[in-house]
Amino acid sequence: MNRTFETRLKSVRGEIAAACERCGRDPAEITLVAVSKTFPFARIEAAYSAGQVDFGENYIQDCVTKMKQAESLNLPLRWHFIGHLQSNKIKYYDAAFHLFHGLDSVKLARGLARKALAGNFKARVLVQVNIADEATKAGIPAASLIDFLQEIRYMGGLSIAGLMAIPPAGATAEASRPYFRSLFQLFTEAKAQFHSVMPEFKQLSMGMSKDFTVAVEEGATIVRVGSLLFGERQKKV
Repeated sequence: MNRTFETRLKSVRGEIAAACERCGRDPAEITLVAVSKTFPFARIEAAYSAGQVDFGENYIQDCVTKMKQAESLNLPLRWHFIGHLQSNKIKYYDAAFHLFHGLDSVKLARGLARKALAGNFKARVLVQVNIADEATKAGIPAASLIDFLQEIRYMGGLSIAGLMAIPPAGATAEASRPYFRSLFQLFTEAKAQFHSVMPEFKQLSMGMSKDFTVAVEEGATIVRVGSLLFGERQKKV
């Protein structure tokens, strides 16, 4: 199991390096998040043994369980919450989370800020942008992003680290390119406008198994890869 993950990890990292070479970037700028949702903790242990540190989970209570298992073994993992966070689940979010990839409302921002202030930590968050204005997806409409950032920029307890988005499903990786390019433009504009009040605004999370190399070419600093690393997803019972 470990050897299989190690081989896959080497392949994905090689593709990231090749994408960086094509666009003149340093592979060290890219954080690879292994999407471990639904997989048992043993698979995460094997991934860590192969050199993977960042893991992404969609179900917060499952993630908390895995975090406790990692802590009991003194494994220095970084946990990214990449799912939708319901207001009634904010109580599970604490300082042990490295980054939340899905801030999509002022209500959620306020809830996280209150939890962080009460727990004396900073909740590092990425604002989710609905880059194609899809009715079925969460996120802040691109046209409303600047206004949204204006509203949350001074909330105590929050560290607004950047943006994330998931483009519409396309038949090819190239189909995602214009959406990644649009998100990078929004990211650049927001960073220029808010750099004095949000100096930590440096991360752009976009790209998954089918299109992560295109995302890297278009400016991603974080890519989220699951099936290429872990294989076929296990159904959550």
